Order: sequence, then structure tokens, then C-alpha cells
Amino acid sequence: MLVSEAQTGIFRLEESILNMTSIKPFKMEDLYELNSVNLDPFTENFNLLFYLQYICDWPTLFFKSVETTGTGNPEISGYMMGKTEGQLSRKEWHTHITAVTIGRNYRRIKLASDLCTHLEQITAIAPHETLFVDLFVKVTNTVARQLYEKLGYLVYRRVIGYYGGTYPTDRNHVDDEIDAFDMRKALPRDANRETVRENGDKCYVLPQEIAF
Repeated sequence: MLVSEAQTGIFRLEESILNMTSIKPFKMEDLYELNSVNLDPFTENFNLLFYLQYICDWPTLFFKSVETTGTGNPEISGYMMGKTEGQLSRKEWHTHITAVTIGRNYRRIKLASDLCTHLEQITAIAPHETLFVDLFVKVTNTVARQLYEKLGYLVYRRVIGYYGGTYPTDRNHVDDEIDAFDMRKALPRDANRETVRENGDKCYVLPQEIAF
């Protein structure tokens, strides 16, 4: 499995190996090696400054999976972009999955699940100790939703028009093509599971109503 280690209150990502797969911190020079992962019609790409912001602001929460090939040349097989945000006093202090991306040749081997689990393990302990992990997934993306449900995530609310070009004003105007599910998984700090709910798909909100 992908292993994490906490030392002196500071989490460090250490290389760990499982079937020739290792997990390492994402570095700036890795941006030149992402073509095999990002050049895919189903993969969201970001501008350079967006990646650099995560490298600088959340270096331990932006990491990659690396495969050791038969030739001995390492190849990036996927990556996780995460961050922490929200206020603890309002029970909103949480981990957010911005992107989890797997290269086409490495899908369906539970690598995405391992990256998500690794992020949960990192932020469940000091110095983060967040209450929950959340993410947004398109309503029509059944495959992704089922993946997260297997990992213990629940739909917390439906965000109307989240993937649309403009902010909607009618929270009852549902559209599966542009609506998103906000999914959450409670972490150990939320022992009473106050940050998650059942039947969240029936709770409609507008994008502008989400603030942390």
C-alpha cells in the first residue's frame, strides 16, 4: 500500500513501493512529464500558475504516483492535488480534492482509490486534522461517483449549475449536464459525523451559496 509517516508534527511523503508503484511529492519539473497523463479527453487540465500554486501552498498534498518500468525508467502514472480550507469554528475545516488524475494505461487498478486514501491519511493527522474530505463530481459521472461511494463518500448536496458558464439563480432548475454533487467523507476528528448527511442528493444549493 501507499504508506505515510508523521515525524515531529510535520508530515513527510516518503517513497513506498507496491508492485513497482511509488508515491512521491510533486515537483515543478514534473510539469514537463505530464503528457502521458493529461492528454486525454476526459482529463481536466489547468494553467501553469494553478499547478505552481498548489506546489507552493500545499506541497505535501500535491503528490504523484510513479511506475518503475521494465526499462528502469520511471513514469508518472497519476497525481493528486489537494488542499485544506474552511474554519474549524464553523465545522468547515476540511480537505478538498481538487483533482485526482490517472494515466490511461494505469486505470482500473485501484490507483485512484489509493491516492484518495493516502490524502485522507495525511490530513487526518497533525498538523492538519481536518473534519472531512470533500470533492465535486459531475452528476452524470456515474463511474466517479461509484468510486467515491466505495471509499465511503456520501453526497452532501447537489450544486445547481456548478459546471455552467454563469451563476444560476434558481436552485430548482436542475440539469444533470452542468450540476455537481458535493461529496464528503467524515474523518476521525468528526467523531459524531456532523459534517455528512444521508440523502444529500435531495438538498439543492447554488454555487454562490458555497463559501468556506
